Amino acid sequence: MAIIVIVDDDPTIRLIAGEMLRHEDYAVVEASDGDEALGVVAILPVDLVVLDMLMPNKDGLETISELKASHPEVRILAISSGGRMDSGMLLRTALAFGADDALPKPLHADTLARTVARLLAAPAQQWPAARAEAPTG
Repeated sequence: MAIIVIVDDDPTIRLIAGEMLRHEDYAVVEASDGDEALGVVAILPVDLVVLDMLMPNKDGLETISELKASHPEVRILAISSGGRMDSGMLLRTALAFGADDALPKPLHADTLARTVARLLAAPAQQWPAARAEAPTG
């Protein structure tokens, strides 16, 4: 059974996303910020992190960078409503930092389930190795 960490400072989002994923028979662990998520990944064999981009303490971009450096095998699904920012721009930035995919909030059960299944079936992006191998202009 795949282990998924849902990282969001909003407990309601964690609860709803967790129930959506438990319904798909995944093991779900919740974390309220990037620091807590990194602690979970350090002790559990996590397969996927569903990661909000805007959080206190350690935001999504910092967390992506640290996860890719310490656990490149873990897949990352960035999520965001954008807050005061444009969510599309924030999610594109998350992809540039190494997230494997991105979804805007609110999350929809069928879209989340399909995206998670696809990510778990594919290997995680290898950052920064993928950047180093990219051709330069």
